[in-house]
Amino acid sequence: MTMLTAMKNTILYNTVFNRTILNSLLLFALSALSFADAALYRGIDAQGNVVYSDTPFEDAEEYTPPPISVVAPLKKKEVSGSAENDEAAAGKEPAEFKYLDFDIVSPINNQTIRNEQDVKVMLKINPGLNTEKEHTIWLLMDKRPVVKKSLSTSLQVEQVDRGAHQLQAEIRDGEGKMVIRTRPVVFFVHK
Repeated sequence: MTMLTAMKNTILYNTVFNRTILNSLLLFALSALSFADAALYRGIDAQGNVVYSDTPFEDAEEYTPPPISVVAPLKKKEVSGSAENDEAAAGKEPAEFKYLDFDIVSPINNQTIRNEQDVKVMLKINPGLNTEKEHTIWLLMDKRPVVKKSLSTSLQVEQVDRGAHQLQAEIRDGEGKMVIRTRPVVFFVHK
């Protein structure tokens, strides 16, 4: 093969290769434009259901959906201006964390529960459980723990025998020491 023939073949190959790439890019751009300009249609089918489609159908109207709502995320408050940091900078200890409210909301005191083996217990805590200090919830029934180290205010005691029972909830720290407890609640199970 001569040098001239090799050069012709190289030029021919590059021309065909470049055209193939150019055609592929053009085809891709045209298909992207057709998707960007796609219409949406809305109509009602024979059963009265609202139907949406990207192809027109009988009695369908062109539909433009509402714009998507975008909400900017909330910015974190700067910690440098907090009262806790100001107290620490002034050499004071931060205020001790205290629960203002801790109660058993359900069952209520002297409630009778009929034909149920499982008892759902709902608690109210204000402010919320302090997990930074590793606080957890313990539920005692008849002065014995039936739920330990829970982070939920919705608890369930399973297979409760019939009769009178006493419930009390406690918040304990990471070492198991009681921080606060609810007033006792008595309930009755009838089967």
